[in-house]
Amino acid sequence: MRRPVVLRAALWRRALPALAAVALVTAGCTLGPPTPIPPEQRPVPSAPTPTREVVVGVDDLAGGFNPHSLADLTPTGTAVAGLVLPSAFRQAADGGGWRLDTTLLSSAVVTGSEPFTITYRIRRDAAWSDGAPIAAEDFGYLAEQMRYRAGVVCPAGYQLIDEVVSTDGGKTVRVVFRAPYPGWRTLFRHLLPAHLLKDAPGGWTDALDAGIPVSGGPFTLTSADPARRELVLSRNDRYWDVPAMLDRLVLRQISGADLVGGLSAGGVQAALFVRPDPRSRELLAAAGFTAPEVVPQPSVAHVLLRSGGTTLDDERVRGAVAAALDRPALIAAGASGGPSAALVADAQVLAPSQLGYRRTAPASGPPVQPAPETVTRLLSEAGYVRTPQGWQRDGEPLALTVAAPEGRIPYPTLAAHLAVQLRDAGISVQVVTPAADELFGELLADDTVGTAPGGSSRADPRKSTDAAIPGAEAPEDVDPADTAPADTAPADTAPADIIPADIVVVPQPTGGDPATELASSHGCPLLVPAGVEPAPAPVSGPCQPGLQALIESAVTGANPIGPVLETVEPVLWARMISIPLYQHTSIFVAPGVQGARPGPLLEGPLDGAAHWRVRSR
Repeated sequence: MRRPVVLRAALWRRALPALAAVALVTAGCTLGPPTPIPPEQRPVPSAPTPTREVVVGVDDLAGGFNPHSLADLTPTGTAVAGLVLPSAFRQAADGGGWRLDTTLLSSAVVTGSEPFTITYRIRRDAAWSDGAPIAAEDFGYLAEQMRYRAGVVCPAGYQLIDEVVSTDGGKTVRVVFRAPYPGWRTLFRHLLPAHLLKDAPGGWTDALDAGIPVSGGPFTLTSADPARRELVLSRNDRYWDVPAMLDRLVLRQISGADLVGGLSAGGVQAALFVRPDPRSRELLAAAGFTAPEVVPQPSVAHVLLRSGGTTLDDERVRGAVAAALDRPALIAAGASGGPSAALVADAQVLAPSQLGYRRTAPASGPPVQPAPETVTRLLSEAGYVRTPQGWQRDGEPLALTVAAPEGRIPYPTLAAHLAVQLRDAGISVQVVTPAADELFGELLADDTVGTAPGGSSRADPRKSTDAAIPGAEAPEDVDPADTAPADTAPADTAPADIIPADIVVVPQPTGGDPATELASSHGCPLLVPAGVEPAPAPVSGPCQPGLQALIESAVTGANPIGPVLETVEPVLWARMISIPLYQHTSIFVAPGVQGARPGPLLEGPLDGAAHWRVRSR
């Protein structure tokens, strides 16, 4: 339909010289000057409609755009996903429940109990911005990726899925599970465009590093410019539901003082300090912004002491390392005096801002407080001797590698502080900071960390030296002999391109279904049918078989999560696999925007931006 228009435009351009000549001849034959038009009859040119644009200054725009990847677990990545990608359910305002997203689905209900089945009905008009329908294919693609990819956010619920069935031309989706799953409403958030990613080389790992190619929400990500440090979201003109009030939403990286100056001058309508410190508040207060909103983020800083082919397989060594850590000092270094310091994470699963949170950490001693005498006792029991060069056994030093994602503040800083604490205790430490994608997707995957030449490429993730806890039976398919540690070569025999990360300092997701998060962080990957690639072990390393029966009972709803946590959390603290530090927070202020209020924990500070209006000055 567009070609005839183009042809007519081309003919018009070719006719312009002839028409100009005719005009000149006609002007030469005119008997007198043209009759003037009275001013009151002259057409008044209409003023161009101003662009309705909001600029949000952000102090850190680091990260990619795959909301299901731990490597992209950043405030801006989460915010963009919420505005661009469609979800089956969204977190309710109180943060404790879930509401059906009727912009995508007309219904989502349990339609079977044996097997447990959920049926989703997608709106007929729901489509990606390139015209492809949002369909069952997108549900199936996300479920498949989440089942076997390393370094994904909370995969346990997806590991329960047996099949995703498409009917009604792809607009009805039946998801069949191997067991009941009360947390099913947390699944299928931020669907990805399967028609673009499924056959693209590196589609899952690479295609979303620099942007999101299409939209299924009120905005499209039209520009992600790392050189200008700016993200531009434009109104999605193909969005089938209520269109966004704004034409453009610009996220621009600006440093603290300049950011506050932009707020005062009006060039910046809102500010998001994702790494707030006392200086941020001082600048805001001095400029008259005295009531900025503190927004908890859905992530908690953790120190993971990883077993599974590392030096920390020995519980005595792991306990000694935990006893050498000064957790309060690490919290102070990471929080930098900002509001995160008030959200110390004294529980393994629930974050301080969540409903039902309560302290489960020990009142004193490792790992919440340093204990030098415990370091000496445990390392001596493990056969180490303190020398002027540090702790050694059989002439070999106790040497550990600490890893943190490059450029993800404050994790390299935390890793550096942790290394100093361990060196002060006589433990040799190497700090490495690989790219986040490499760290989560490769170096912490079960088939790379600690693998020696000629050795097995994948250890059984259920192997552990830890004994079962009373009342929690190990899964029947786990042979007791399999609880011995897998044979692995010493760290110094590993290939040069393999980093046996003994300790990692990383964010861990929070804010969703507690049972799913427990299973994803500390449970064994759920068994899958023969011929299906096994799921990777948790980022923290091999799981805890003795806890598995209890964990699975919480995931499937056989036992309430509250009593399960009462039993499981003391064991996790005692084994010192994961040491939580604090929940991340942001500061948000929006003097130039009407209707800007941060949403629930998982929705973030830009929730509702489609309904924002520019405030007149």
